[in-house]
Amino acid sequence: MTETQRTVPKSGAPEAPRGRTRWGVVTAILGVPALAVTGFLALMALWILFGET
Repeated sequence: MTETQRTVPKSGAPEAPRGRTRWGVVTAILGVPALAVTGFLALMALWILFGET
């Protein structure tokens, strides 16, 4: 008997070759929180330096 391969409809996301990292996902996971923390620290510094007392 021969094996039949079942095809799965593509979900729209590009497939990375096997064993390859999707760097966009990695940078989003690491970069978004880093940008949020950096922005928060910058706002705190501006508030402390130029805030009205």
